[in-house]
Amino acid sequence: METVPIPIDAEHIVSTSSKGDQSKWRIGNKWVKQNARGYEGQAEVLASLILECSTLDRSKYVVYQPCIIQLADGEQFEGCSSLDFRGTKQEVTLERLFEANFSSTDPITNNKTLSTKEKFEQLMAQVEQYTGLVVHQQIAQLFAFDALILNEDLHTNNILFLYDPKEKTWELAPIFDNGLSLLSDEKDYPSGKPLTILKRKVKAKPLNSSFTKQLALYEGPPFIDKEKLVAAIDQSPYDFGRAKDVLLSQLRDPVLKHLFIEGSESID
Repeated sequence: METVPIPIDAEHIVSTSSKGDQSKWRIGNKWVKQNARGYEGQAEVLASLILECSTLDRSKYVVYQPCIIQLADGEQFEGCSSLDFRGTKQEVTLERLFEANFSSTDPITNNKTLSTKEKFEQLMAQVEQYTGLVVHQQIAQLFAFDALILNEDLHTNNILFLYDPKEKTWELAPIFDNGLSLLSDEKDYPSGKPLTILKRKVKAKPLNSSFTKQLALYEGPPFIDKEKLVAAIDQSPYDFGRAKDVLLSQLRDPVLKHLFIEGSESID
């Protein structure tokens, strides 16, 4: 596993979420993230491996690598690293996109009179109005992927768009930041308890707390090669720990069957 030394003058950012703080650093064109609540790095690496075994183009997701983070004082932590995908483009979260247009996602996402599908359609209509992008299929696929990995952190500030100020064009950012998935938060999902019980505790975001209801938004073709994925996990020299067990459990869930390419649906 690569050891990434953190220069004393490296840009240090403390990322805050509902789960607490996580340290990350930008070193050149690389981002490095430290595990904060469990095995976020393992989950991040495994999530990107799933996407490498999918039909998505390589430009549509971020690849993460496991690493040991070594601070200037010699202290070490486990984590992961990835390349900075932004380039010269500006990042605008879904929430910020609404705010820039004097609005908020709250009247839609918190409206209990709307179904999950109605919330989704209203959000996507606004996105198209603000950016010209038609990304219904891509966002629905993102929700489907989230259901597979049990990502509990896809709030409206984690759905990202990129704006090119020179070309004045918009695009959906690649899939990234899946560290809070696969039960990686060992404080909320302690080891030693049955996965079936822990999995029932995980809540989805942002349209519904039910992964199944958000999963139903995806009506596209199967996009994950399960056979290729299982082989890639078995051949990996990296120990994914419990993240692997959670994923294998998910791969057996019949609710997710339509995500897998024909001929790769079953595993031992």
